[in-house]
Amino acid sequence: MAKEILAKIEPVEVEKVAEVVTSNLPKFTKSQLVNSRKYIHRRDALNALLKDDEQYSFVQADGILKKFDEGGEK
Repeated sequence: MAKEILAKIEPVEVEKVAEVVTSNLPKFTKSQLVNSRKYIHRRDALNALLKDDEQYSFVQADGILKKFDEGGEK
C-alpha cells in the first residue's frame, strides 16, 4: 500500500513551494520594520540593509539579517 501511495506522489521543487508560501506573507515597509518591537535590537542593521522603496516580510528581513551576520552581502 505504501508503495502505491509513493508512486502517486509527484516530485515538487522546494524553491517553487517556498516562493508560493513566502509570497502570501504580509509585507512591511522599511520604516515599519525598523520601528517594530520585533527588531528593536536590530534597528541600525535594518536601516542600513533595507531599501526605502521596497517591502519585506519577516522571513525576508530575518534572512537579510542572517546573511549580514554571517558576513555575506545583502
